[in-house]
Amino acid sequence: MRLKKLSLSNFGRFRGETLELKDGINVIYGENESGKSTIHTFIRSMLFGMKRGRGRAAGNDEYSRYEPWENSSWYQGRLEFSSGDKEFRLTRNFASREKSEELVCLTDGEVLSVEDGDLSMLLGGISENVYENTVSVGQLKARTGDALAQELRNYMANYQGSSDGSLNVAEALASLKKKRKELEQEIEQQQKTGEEEKQQLYSRLSYVEQDCREAKEKLESAKAERKYEMFDREISPQEVRKQKERFLNKRKWGFACGVVAVFLTVLCVMQFFRVSSLFNRLALGAAVFALFFIIYWMVRHTREDDPDIEEPEQQKIRKMNWNVEYLEREVRQKEVQYQNLREEYEEFCASLTIPKEKQENVAAVTLAMETIEKISRQQQSRVGIRLRQSVSEILSELTDGKYRQISMDDDLKIGLHSENYYVPLEKTSRGTMEQVYFALRMAVMDILCSEEEMPVLLDETFAMYDEYRLERALTWLAKKKGQVVIFTCQKREEQTLDRLGIPYHKVDLS
Repeated sequence: MRLKKLSLSNFGRFRGETLELKDGINVIYGENESGKSTIHTFIRSMLFGMKRGRGRAAGNDEYSRYEPWENSSWYQGRLEFSSGDKEFRLTRNFASREKSEELVCLTDGEVLSVEDGDLSMLLGGISENVYENTVSVGQLKARTGDALAQELRNYMANYQGSSDGSLNVAEALASLKKKRKELEQEIEQQQKTGEEEKQQLYSRLSYVEQDCREAKEKLESAKAERKYEMFDREISPQEVRKQKERFLNKRKWGFACGVVAVFLTVLCVMQFFRVSSLFNRLALGAAVFALFFIIYWMVRHTREDDPDIEEPEQQKIRKMNWNVEYLEREVRQKEVQYQNLREEYEEFCASLTIPKEKQENVAAVTLAMETIEKISRQQQSRVGIRLRQSVSEILSELTDGKYRQISMDDDLKIGLHSENYYVPLEKTSRGTMEQVYFALRMAVMDILCSEEEMPVLLDETFAMYDEYRLERALTWLAKKKGQVVIFTCQKREEQTLDRLGIPYHKVDLS
């Protein structure tokens, strides 16, 4: 990809400004506050769009910082570039209420769609994150951020993993992790619900068990009370003597009354046959019946009051028997209820185990994650070797062989190897650090932007370089990169390019 023409229709401090860029090295010179960073931001915004913040963030976001000074509703620009053997024109309106974009192939007139991914395809599929951490080096931002490490690890995992680079390991792992979490939450919820139901069943079982125990205690108490009344209750001698005396008195009176009754009965019978009046005969019959009733009553009560038999208080005993029978039935019912509920509780506890299917699903997702991570580490190792070799080659050229090799761990912590010693990056000078990070960016760019070579944008990148380091960096860029755009407020880059005889195109903003 090559940038041809930048038309800042109304962007930041620029209105109707057009800049032309050439192949090779371009130097955009201007004093401070002349708009260099604005142009740098304009290029990125044209390629990837500009998002507006929300809430408080909107007051100081990039959209607000580069909003046109005049007529902010017309927030527009145009970029002409080449990709492959064709030329294109990209027009964007950044105004939030009238946001739009248009991509046209100037070579054949075809109208393309930014929304459908045509622009991303022309950019080789690189993301804004990759762009920011490789080819676009902002002012005082030569170091890579944490985002670069993540993008690099992601690319390492994808490297040789798919022909079109569409596989994204970070997204795949995130998706699988989300799926596993959903499955685990579903299992956890099922277990939680099951435990709640189990606790409810256990509470019911405990209640019925306690109720059954109390009913048995009542039954045993009733049986003991009945036994006491029937067999164990003691009667004093005085009570026995009184009962015998009452019995003898009743027997004497009963015998006397019986004799009198028999005598009167005989007289009544004799008179019955002598009396001719019907009324008198009825009266005598009634008297005879009354005498027989008196005899029957005395005989019965005399038998019931027999002192040789202990008084069991039959009515009270019968009530106790009824109570015992009722309690026995109640205990049997509660025992059946308790047994049924216990069986239900045991069956439910057995069913609380996690279904085999869900366990297999969680195991399958976990296995997929482990497999992807294993492949990722293998690919990372392969690309890591390639990256270290590329960085080492670039750094060796930039330092004229002083540092010939670097070592780098998974977190991109770097150490330098010279011919005779090793030194951690933190122990080197600021200028050497800048060279290392520049070499790292360029090496990562060669890996991540391999499908489409992108222009290199350098905003005050060489401010910490001495003259010798600057010469080495510019020589390397002229030899290795197709299009380079250097934003600077100094004359050093121009003077060095002139001294080295390297052709360049200058854009003077002053």
